[in-house]
Order: sequence, then structure tokens, then C-alpha cells
Amino acid sequence: MKMTSRLTVFLRRQRKGIRFCARFALFTVLVFAGLYAAQNVLVVPLNHHFAWITAKLLRLVGGHASSSGPMVRLSRFAVEIRSNCNAVFEVGLYAAAVWAYPASWRDRLLGTLAGASVLYIINVLRILTLLTVGLLYPSWFEVIHVYAWQMLFLLLVTICWIEWVGRIRPVA
Repeated sequence: MKMTSRLTVFLRRQRKGIRFCARFALFTVLVFAGLYAAQNVLVVPLNHHFAWITAKLLRLVGGHASSSGPMVRLSRFAVEIRSNCNAVFEVGLYAAAVWAYPASWRDRLLGTLAGASVLYIINVLRILTLLTVGLLYPSWFEVIHVYAWQMLFLLLVTICWIEWVGRIRPVA
């Protein structure tokens, strides 16, 4: 069998997977371009929101926290919520995967909303843990922020998507 013939057979067998990957790549580019274009309208206010909600939660449990714009202060440590720290790109990546998958519009919409809600809550927990680490173990802050939480967040995006797919396509 010729090499081109083998490739054709392989591509034909993998048609659904290839279609998903192509749609996922296209949706990812569109979502990220949209988020980049909406930087001042969506992303910056979201940074301020995360700072505000984090300070509010910390005050509810007795912490001496404050927020100003995208900054959160806890005692003698502060963090600034930046564009890559608000989970908007992770939610975008998750949404691109959901919308690339062959499912009903209703399932896609509900899956997007549910996954975005879970990732929102996880991001608040992320910010809270980073503030705690920064306050108690400042030398570990960069490692936890840049490596541990980045990897964990991408893993959680994947888990959310797999969980959603499992709910709409139960395995027999």
C-alpha cells in the first residue's frame, strides 16, 4: 500500500477527531482575539472585580484586606490581578473546547456557563491561596504562582471539559 493511500485511510478514520481539533483551533483563535479586543471593556473590569471579591471574602473571615482597582492587600502583602491572572483566557480555552465539540446548542451553552462558574470559583480560591502563600511564605510565591497554579489551572480546565463531555455523552 502506498504511503499516500495509508495517509488517506488514516485521515478518513480520524475525520471526527480532526474536525474537532480544527474547530477547537479556530474557536480558540476567535475567543482569544475577542478577549484581546475586549481588554478595556471586559478584562480590566474583571481584574478589579476579582480584587474586590477577594478582599470582601477575606474581610468576611476576619482578615484585614483591602482592594484598590486590581490590587488586593492583606496585611503586609499585596498582589495585582493582571490580565493573565483572572482566568479569562482559561475560561476562553474551555469555552472553545465546548463549542468545538459536537453537541446541541443547549448543551454547549449550559456547559459553557457551568464550566465558567467552576473556573471562576477556582480562580477566587487561587487568588486567596496566593495571598496566603505570599504573606506566610513569600519565597514560595513565585513558584506557586507561575508554576503550580498555571499547571493546576490548565489541568482543571481539562477536567471540566472531560466532565462536561461525559455528562452529554455517557459511556455505556
